[in-house]
Amino acid sequence: MSFQEQSIGVQVDSADGEGVRGQGSAEDPTHGALEPGPSLTSLSLANADPKVKNQEPQTFTFYDRDQKVLVLDSETLIAVHKKPFTRPETFYVLASPMSSAGDKGNPVFLAVSKGELCLCCEMDKKKGRPALQLKKKKLAWLSDSATEDLKGFTFYRRKRGCRNTLESAAHKGWFISTGHENEPVRMTDKLGREEITDFAFIAVSKAPTSPSEVSE
Repeated sequence: MSFQEQSIGVQVDSADGEGVRGQGSAEDPTHGALEPGPSLTSLSLANADPKVKNQEPQTFTFYDRDQKVLVLDSETLIAVHKKPFTRPETFYVLASPMSSAGDKGNPVFLAVSKGELCLCCEMDKKKGRPALQLKKKKLAWLSDSATEDLKGFTFYRRKRGCRNTLESAAHKGWFISTGHENEPVRMTDKLGREEITDFAFIAVSKAPTSPSEVSE
């Protein structure tokens, strides 16, 4: 099975016709020396209890197992090795009201672009498999919604050592994953060397943390 058959990149749901300005810079990995990965001190921040019980989003940058960071570039989340001018995307992580599912982990919402684009896993009817998308929904609105179907927006955060996996609540066995340099972030059910599904959550201190700051 080819890579294209195995992976689906993040797509922005642009029903309103508006694009999303990229906040990350996917630089050519063949130029310049790579910066070292996160320090042991930084990685220790990922050891915090993955249970997100408060009603304020926590903010993180994500590093995968190969020390690639996730950036938002040209309306797509991609994984790149960090360089001096790379701007890792800030992820907003907020507890989902869905109940936990045993050992799967704790249910959370994930958002980027200052909390205005929520990650969602839903079925791609054309390809017949789950796909990861960015929905133009504010995180604060989603967390307060009493009518929205939240399952597609919910991911089970499970700690694995100093890293975390993110499994879709809507599609059992499908995880947020990365692959090679500059490839899109996607959903996969193929766990292995080419599909990286574990991430270090590195805390970000200079970002809005109140739901009112990421809502209208």
